[in-house]
Amino acid sequence: MVRLHKPLEQRASERVAVLMTPAEKAAYADRASSMGLSLGQFFREAGAAYAASTSGQDLPDEALNAVLCQLVASTAQAEKTLDLALAEVRASLYG
Repeated sequence: MVRLHKPLEQRASERVAVLMTPAEKAAYADRASSMGLSLGQFFREAGAAYAASTSGQDLPDEALNAVLCQLVASTAQAEKTLDLALAEVRASLYG
């Protein structure tokens, strides 16, 4: 697999500490996982969506972006599920 690297100035290198309860973190982690995202990516996308919603951007653009994000997440989940199913089939056939 070829891995493309971003230029240094575009790579995420800064950290932001956010305090929350263990229960809040678990809830966010579960939500991020269900969307096929890391916790960091979940917060980056949530922040971007919030910034866009408060900047006067049109609702249709926001809705389209939300649908596209969900499509990416559900596609990733479907691929994982299919990979697991194929592995089980192979194991039962060639086991």
